[in-house]
Amino acid sequence: MRGRFGRALKFLLVVIVTAVTYFPLQAQIYFGITPIRFELKVAPGGQRTEVIYVRNNSPRPVRLKVYTENWTLGEDGSRHFLGNQPTGFSCRDWLRVNPFDFRLQPGEMKTVRFTVSVPAETEAGGYHAGISFEQVPEAPPGGRLGQVAFTGKIVAAVYVLVGKVQIEGSLEDLVFESGGDQAVKLKLNNPGRTHFRLKGEVRLTTAEGKKVMSLEIPDEPVLPKSERWVTIPLKEKLPPGNYKAEVRLDIGRDELLAMEKEIIVK
Repeated sequence: MRGRFGRALKFLLVVIVTAVTYFPLQAQIYFGITPIRFELKVAPGGQRTEVIYVRNNSPRPVRLKVYTENWTLGEDGSRHFLGNQPTGFSCRDWLRVNPFDFRLQPGEMKTVRFTVSVPAETEAGGYHAGISFEQVPEAPPGGRLGQVAFTGKIVAAVYVLVGKVQIEGSLEDLVFESGGDQAVKLKLNNPGRTHFRLKGEVRLTTAEGKKVMSLEIPDEPVLPKSERWVTIPLKEKLPPGNYKAEVRLDIGRDELLAMEKEIIVK
């Protein structure tokens, strides 16, 4: 237990940056959580309990409320947090968190436990929801809360795999964007009943086959029954000419997804 707690403490300052990226805000967040993603396997009718570590990195006390909510991804990969609005493949109603409202002193760390309880009749598939940590604005002693108050929020993604499900997915298209910042965009399709994550690279070569650069495909999810685009910025700008893009993509199946496409930079 001490080792696990120590590792959590060590990585919290790093995780806060990742968490802010996961839920962009216009101001800095002064608390952090870890982990920010859970991938859990639970049988129908089963339960599983996990722990999230929360730390106050600010010089002032903070009050946090914790709640579950649904979320989804736009076609461009943007996150949309939907509260209790129903979504496909949601596991929000299976989650219970404790505590759900608490204060942290400067530098203090606290554990929040959540339990996943999968209904016995659940169909095999991959389900997802979020556990949101939101800072509650409080008036200072002897003062009063202004009309505009900043509220920081970080969301931990929870994926629950129920039963045995085969990953299904395809690489539909590759587009090269040359206006402004150059980028390669990949279109993914997931007709299956569980999400998959991306791992692989895009290799750019000249028309004669000489390697120009390799681009790592980001570790991004593609939710079940959905399509999305993944944008990969180029490390440096390509000069005008003819090129070839070769994609090798691992989505968790035995075989890789592959695509080759000619690129013309004007």
